[in-house]
Amino acid sequence: MSERIPVAVLGASGLVGQRFQQRLVNHPWFRLAVVVGSEESAGKQLSELVWRLDEKRPDLPNLTVISSEIAGIINQLEKTNIQLVFSALPSAPASIIEQQLADAGFHIFSNASAHREQPGIPLVIADLNPEHLAHFGSHKSTQKQQHSAAKMDGEEVASSIGSITCSTNCTVVPIALPLKALSQISKILKVEIKSQQALSGGGWKLLCDESSLNGNPNPFIPGEEEKVMSELKHLLGVIDEQAIIPADIEVTAECVRVGERDGHLVEVSVHFENAISVSDAEKAISQWTCFPENNLPSAPKSIMQICREIPNRVEHLWLGQENNLSEELDPSKDLCAGMAIMVGGINSSEAKVINFFALSHNTIRGAAGGCVLLAELVYSRGLIE
Repeated sequence: MSERIPVAVLGASGLVGQRFQQRLVNHPWFRLAVVVGSEESAGKQLSELVWRLDEKRPDLPNLTVISSEIAGIINQLEKTNIQLVFSALPSAPASIIEQQLADAGFHIFSNASAHREQPGIPLVIADLNPEHLAHFGSHKSTQKQQHSAAKMDGEEVASSIGSITCSTNCTVVPIALPLKALSQISKILKVEIKSQQALSGGGWKLLCDESSLNGNPNPFIPGEEEKVMSELKHLLGVIDEQAIIPADIEVTAECVRVGERDGHLVEVSVHFENAISVSDAEKAISQWTCFPENNLPSAPKSIMQICREIPNRVEHLWLGQENNLSEELDPSKDLCAGMAIMVGGINSSEAKVINFFALSHNTIRGAAGGCVLLAELVYSRGLIE
């Protein structure tokens, strides 16, 4: 690719918004050209904003954050010749702004939950269910159905075909990928999940909460179990022309917040129709792959790796790292760092039951990194020109 294409990020000062900035500043295909922020951030240079990630601030472009007023966003995107937009917005504003931008012809890759599982909007983990991209761009908003043009702030804006594509809940990633691999051996009947989710999954304010950092966070995560169960069955479901038929699997989930900065650890028990061995389970997980593309910048060489013990955040959080481990970690340059999943403690408690633990980096693999990988896949397949 001779010239990087300009992209925008919706989200200037949050953890996922800054993860997007970190991953795009040196990306070989995409060039960070526009950043949209809240009223508190708008008008400031990126360099003026508080950097909330543990790694050093990368050499970000000299950009002024623009406000989230829709007409202004569209005007700036058109001036900068941007088609591709990454969203780290909270769910409520995402439900409005993402749809307005898609209606105006832009392609949105969203980390927000607002549009997940909506008809015609793909919910995809790039290396799990890329076949669901058959629905890419098929969503038609009510606004498009009723009008040939959209009115925004009193001005006529041509209505063209954009799209919204969603990445999944950060906790689902280390559950869904091993399950997808295991489902190739035997039909899955039931899944029992327990998660221990890091503070960063709740946003930067939790990382500033002294009680949480001292190991006493509020363990309750509102609505998390429902999201995990629903999105998991959707991702493992079968596509038809009109919709996704969710997987016919019984799923239970218990999700709690723990006093760790990063990394979601899950414990999963899988009940199968037929008995499978631990060695077959390990082989299926470690060898899992599902698409022929081997040049995606954010794709780790091994999607999942196996360890005998329970994965831990000290050793396994940045799995996939390509640079020498003795060198200082720089996720703005090593796009595979934190993109692989460690699966460990695999055992069989009954003939038709396999148990495992899995760990993934929740703000990279489970959020910005996974979303960028998804955009790479879509772009490489020519779905966006």
